[in-house]
Amino acid sequence: MDLATLLPTRLRLATVLVLVAAHTCSATPGKPKKESKSWTPPEFDESLPRSLTVMEGEPAALQCVVSKLRGRSVSWIRQTDLHVISANDLTFTTDGRFKVVIDNTTSSFTLEVAEALRNDSGVYECQVNTRPKLSRAFNLSVVVPAARIPGPKELFIKSGSTLVLTCVAHLHPNALSTVEWTHNKTKVTITGGRGGVSIHTEKAGRLLSSKLSVVRVAPEDAGNYTCQPDTVSPASATVFIVDEDVPAAMHHDSAARRGHFTSPLLHLALHTHLVLHSASSTFYSTCIAAFLL
Repeated sequence: MDLATLLPTRLRLATVLVLVAAHTCSATPGKPKKESKSWTPPEFDESLPRSLTVMEGEPAALQCVVSKLRGRSVSWIRQTDLHVISANDLTFTTDGRFKVVIDNTTSSFTLEVAEALRNDSGVYECQVNTRPKLSRAFNLSVVVPAARIPGPKELFIKSGSTLVLTCVAHLHPNALSTVEWTHNKTKVTITGGRGGVSIHTEKAGRLLSSKLSVVRVAPEDAGNYTCQPDTVSPASATVFIVDEDVPAAMHHDSAARRGHFTSPLLHLALHTHLVLHSASSTFYSTCIAAFLL
């Protein structure tokens, strides 16, 4: 009986493939093909940047250029979850923000993110399907823009003097050049009933700076001051109004300098300094030192 009639269809197909492979191998004895000797692996363009930082909401593009591909595929893989984003021009993600732009003339495979989010930060691998696989890692950092008020978070200002606060922030390209200042959650305006308030805001490129000035401060000017630029997180500082000049050591953020020195203790020490102002310098120094230890 013919062997072919005894074998299932799949087994017959496998047998044929094995026989063909054996015939192919036996038909090409001797040395490997000449072109295999001259084969060189694909090469990455090492001159391209491997790290990119963008602000949240901005587009991001990671460019990978590979020469000498000879038909091999190029994939983009996200290392945080080993998700294969693309293979050549095929995309394997439901997130429409991601796409791969291929330029065959330069052998460029660019991973583009339309609007980068903070959780898009991480390492993305451009991989060529050779054996062993060749790859290059690219780092994407997506930062959330935030305003800041340089200097200590707690300021002690003498009554009757001028309070000056400066707020700086890096803005989105399409952000407005506006800053809203609030005092204890109430909007600060230059036309308010208090008077003596000025706000100067300017923008240089994407850097925004806003300066708030309040002249002849009084106890009611104490409290929280917050600046809120457009599209970025706000920044705050707390202002205390005192009746006397404050020692330089107290004018800085003591809580940051001394982990055990809390704000209430600082207030108590300051109060003691004011009460004992008329006492002898020796007695004053002793009390202040006792509270600071």
